[in-house]
Amino acid sequence: MPHYNIELRTQNRVWETLQVERDDQKALRIEVARFVGELLRDHADKIWEDKDWRVDVTDESGLILFIMNLMVTDSPAAVPLR
Repeated sequence: MPHYNIELRTQNRVWETLQVERDDQKALRIEVARFVGELLRDHADKIWEDKDWRVDVTDESGLILFIMNLMVTDSPAAVPLR
């Protein structure tokens, strides 16, 4: 079964790397979505501090297969006037 790495990055560092084995790309994509869901659940405060998260998924050779980007931003209505 192929091995993959799911890696969470912020602008300043690599947060976490998860190594998984999956039979196919569909199963791998589902695992990545679950990984991100758990991150948001367990570290909901951090996304608001970091603003941008990037999840890279690589194969055993380090080739990036796909990227998931998560970004938060305040709308102009939420920013206080000066």
